[in-house]
Amino acid sequence: MLFSHKVVLAFSGIVLAPLLLLYGVTIALVYKQTVNSLASLCSLEVHMNEEKIYENIQSLELIDKMIRANRDLILFITSPENRSEDDVIRIVKDESLTLERILSVEPLIYAIRVFSKNNLVPERFPVILHAERESLAELSEWEFNYKAKFIPYMDSQSSNSVCLTRELSNGRKTVGWIQLAMRMENFFPFLHRNSVPYQRDFVLRVFKDSTGKRFSQVRCERKKHKEGMLSESDLKNLEKYFFKENPKETFTTKLNGANTVIAWRYLPKLGIVIAHSCEMAMVKKYEISMFFILIAMLFVGFGFFSIVRYTANRLFNGIYSVMGGMQKVNSGNLSVQIPVDGMNEVREAQLTFNAMTRQLSAQIEQIRTEQQLIADTEMKAMQNQINAHFLYNVLETIHMQAVLADNEDIAESILMLGKMLRYCLRWRIHTVALEQEMEYIQSYVYILNLRNDYEITLEFDIPQDLRKIKIPKMILQPFVENSFIHGIEPLAQSTKVCIYTEAGDTENKIWLCVRDYGSGMSETRLKEIRTYLDDEKYERDSTGSIGIKNIQQRLSLFYGPEFKLEIKSELNKGTVVRIPLLIKGEKHAEDSNS
Repeated sequence: MLFSHKVVLAFSGIVLAPLLLLYGVTIALVYKQTVNSLASLCSLEVHMNEEKIYENIQSLELIDKMIRANRDLILFITSPENRSEDDVIRIVKDESLTLERILSVEPLIYAIRVFSKNNLVPERFPVILHAERESLAELSEWEFNYKAKFIPYMDSQSSNSVCLTRELSNGRKTVGWIQLAMRMENFFPFLHRNSVPYQRDFVLRVFKDSTGKRFSQVRCERKKHKEGMLSESDLKNLEKYFFKENPKETFTTKLNGANTVIAWRYLPKLGIVIAHSCEMAMVKKYEISMFFILIAMLFVGFGFFSIVRYTANRLFNGIYSVMGGMQKVNSGNLSVQIPVDGMNEVREAQLTFNAMTRQLSAQIEQIRTEQQLIADTEMKAMQNQINAHFLYNVLETIHMQAVLADNEDIAESILMLGKMLRYCLRWRIHTVALEQEMEYIQSYVYILNLRNDYEITLEFDIPQDLRKIKIPKMILQPFVENSFIHGIEPLAQSTKVCIYTEAGDTENKIWLCVRDYGSGMSETRLKEIRTYLDDEKYERDSTGSIGIKNIQQRLSLFYGPEFKLEIKSELNKGTVVRIPLLIKGEKHAEDSNS
């Protein structure tokens, strides 16, 4: 007997009263759960807003660190009088262009300003300015709704912004200030989005006065937000909850005269509280709907009992269609769509099921895209790790060649260096042919040999048919660099580095090997590196073996988690690194290029 027939028989034999009682209890529980879900909704919104703010803080502080790392700029601001007029003009122009380039690649950053206490530093609007233009020492580290009114004729630089202002020092001496700004609508996007009925976001700045800790609301320029500013009484009411001992992260109170659920977070770095509120009126419509549904069920139960069988058949036919769709999803068909018919709750289930399968497909595609974005980010980060000390040594070597002899080696050296730079800085290209990577390594070893009084010989043993395969860019250079720094340079004698291929455990897999004959590693150190690589924790900002860990993570993204690096080493005999690659069908690599 079909389940629908059993339901008809059961419904006919059961007293209507217990069924209605069960329905009432269920409605009450669902209503209570709905009210509790408001608190979860508020907490989720606050959490997402908190993450966005900390992302913006990290962006501003990262640029602040980059500027502080520019020793040439700091030395110039400290003592410009020691430079010639041409040098002063050139340095100001070059440093201004550098700051403007940072702005061009960071669209959310609104302004970058470097203030110099030394008035001998020429101003270059709007990035290099004299400190006397603004009372910088009086500004808080973080200012909200800040306007740069001191820049004449540039209204575009005076919009409301969140401003980070910090001293710029040379040793213990303050030589200026760094000021970074982000528009309010970019730093607090949730304050400027279209309002949702019965829901609000607000930001409260914490300050102290003679009575203790107080709140002031951070305003935004959106009209509806201005109309919904908290009153003084609302602020005092919130202070009772936030500043008491062991405050709850979610609570219910009256806000603008309405019962409201509020979730909040305190951000000590900014000295602010962010909060999201949902009015209890959100569930009023649900209450009315449940009441009318109850009346409708009574009407159907007493007035149309004779058509129960017909209704049950129609109902369960829809349910069976949903069940059939679920079985197809369980078998792996995520694109299944079931027919939608009727005008009851089953139709909603059918619509929800179809929406769910579409969302699953979209989320899988989104995950794939996010994985590629991670690969892109790691690629850019790795390319930005060009060793400045290395480049300076190379340029100094080329300079000495020019001074000591009129030799064609200079042209060859410059050519090799140019090839390396062009190859490294084309960050939009994420996969290359193996032969391109080989050419880059040849240039790299050539440059290494310029620096040393001993010679490194580079040997390739790679079949021609394998030199065309696509591989992730920059996977060989870190290992050749490690061979030089840790294996060859300590010995300071002529040696060779071999790059060759070995067959894998399948026809579609090979090992790309890098072998040196340097000092090698102890078993303890080798075990440490293997343990470090086995840790699958994702890393963005690491030190030490970041090149090796970066390559391990990129191989997992391109080919799958089973593609792992293998490292073998013997003390005083050298090191071999084996990199797993696919000969064809590099799915992730093809997706990346598209």
